[in-house]
Amino acid sequence: MLWKTIGQTSTSVQAPGGKMSISEITREAIHKAIEDFDSRGRDTFLKHYGFGRSKGYYLIHAEKLYDSKAIVGAAHGFTSPGALPLRSSDFSGGEATVVRVLESLGFHVIRPTDRVPAGLPYEIGATYHRQTQIHQVFGGQERGGIAMPRDVPFVFLFTGESGGQYGYEDGWQPDGTYAYTGEGQLGDMRFIRGNKAIRDHHADGRDLLMFEALSKKGQYRFLGCFSCAGWELRAAPDRDGKDRQVIVFHLLPAGEIQTVSNVEDAVEAELSTTSIEGLRSLAYAAASPKPGIGMASSRNYFIRSAQVKMYVLARAKGRCEACGNLAPFVRKNGTPYLEPHHTRRLADGGPDDPRHVGAVCPTCHRTIHHGLEGDELNNRLKQRLLEIEA
Repeated sequence: MLWKTIGQTSTSVQAPGGKMSISEITREAIHKAIEDFDSRGRDTFLKHYGFGRSKGYYLIHAEKLYDSKAIVGAAHGFTSPGALPLRSSDFSGGEATVVRVLESLGFHVIRPTDRVPAGLPYEIGATYHRQTQIHQVFGGQERGGIAMPRDVPFVFLFTGESGGQYGYEDGWQPDGTYAYTGEGQLGDMRFIRGNKAIRDHHADGRDLLMFEALSKKGQYRFLGCFSCAGWELRAAPDRDGKDRQVIVFHLLPAGEIQTVSNVEDAVEAELSTTSIEGLRSLAYAAASPKPGIGMASSRNYFIRSAQVKMYVLARAKGRCEACGNLAPFVRKNGTPYLEPHHTRRLADGGPDDPRHVGAVCPTCHRTIHHGLEGDELNNRLKQRLLEIEA
């Protein structure tokens, strides 16, 4: 995942003891700040120096993680006689300041994207504390039902807290989807912010991770990774009791999504004589979720998924788009066997932008998800697909 370009930021600050550049902080001063952190303990150290917990940038030293901005601020006070520590409001953190200083001194800093695991970061059914085990690891809004942390491939969804008082409740539906109501307490809900993030999560390359609130404050049960099959508009009162329209998303558990065989067979039969250009057009149109109700939303999802898969496999012409080798065998219907792989998301399955779905052999597919060289192979495939679809 690419970091967005960060402009030049000055590392000069007006310190209580006079103007000084944090780039002049020494390695010895950083070590003294680390010793102080260890001596006081994390919470006391942060409170003493006036810092909050890190949102993703951590100094790693002796296999321990330290809040990087707080360490730099404290180190300012150890740099020379009479120097005072800096508080959080005295300087900016991030790539252009704190990270640059620490790395120039030979320290290693873990970035938010470095903390994205190879697989799903949570276990289905397990309980997690929202603030400490979700937001302090990945960032994102700590209140509300939808959190969109920067630079990680997740949108966090939280359910089970207050929907009932507004006339609607989230939950499992008879067709196997999970009804999840969008955000917005006054007036008609619109596709902005969190609602837009859910609708466009395929196009944005993000997985939807759902958590259900428990009775104990701050505790949530992880329900799993989901994919948006579609949505509908329903009538419900807003916070002031006025009539309005709410967006109800139809979500499918991504770990269980397999294109229904009879749907896939029907799509293949219908499109068997369609040109590659025609398949490509259908695949791009299928990439975005559509409005629907109940079972129709789910079936439409599987049709769109089959259309993307059919185009991607046709585009590959029987060769793995990762390694270039021929498909390992031929399916019973006479077509080469390759597997669709989503290059930007952890969960494979569902419709997606064809620029980010590759047709790969089983070996490359497993290597990308579980192998030591998986990230490198996936990055090469990303570039290859962009070149093909350009």
